[in-house]
Amino acid sequence: MSEDMQLEQPPARMVAGALAHLARHMETGCARAGHLAAMLLDQVANDPEADGHLRAHARDLVEILERDALLGQAGATAASANNPAGAQVPSRKAIARP
Repeated sequence: MSEDMQLEQPPARMVAGALAHLARHMETGCARAGHLAAMLLDQVANDPEADGHLRAHARDLVEILERDALLGQAGATAASANNPAGAQVPSRKAIARP
């Protein structure tokens, strides 16, 4: 698929992809999935063809994901400082399990 075709996807298709990446990010804490979700949502937020409410909500989610990424970087730095031996830090999903 060419790069131009990827950029010309309808907003609903980009939102569907963003939701899939967002779900993976929320389940596993995968930073790359969060980044990909934010990238797709940013495209929706800047798409003049998309509904105004959809653009506003996409913008809100991008801000949340970017803030989450910054907090994750700060947390990783703090965790490595507190855990110099490099022990595994449990994922969000593992923490949520009883």
